[in-house]
Amino acid sequence: MKRILALTAVLILICSTALAYVGNRNTRKFHHDTCGSVAKMKPSNRVYIETRDEAIASGYVPCQRCRP
Repeated sequence: MKRILALTAVLILICSTALAYVGNRNTRKFHHDTCGSVAKMKPSNRVYIETRDEAIASGYVPCQRCRP
């Protein structure tokens, strides 16, 4: 039982940190890393951001498509 709880805790930690945001240097919008807009974005324009608060504090606005 302890092993199952430990594995569950690890999975929750991995899932909670796996979600990243990607900002666009040109549009100043940020997206979930799974948003279709990210696939269309030039790699040179991508800015990887860890948290939503960090994105907003850096002047990025949320994407209207994926609503991060």
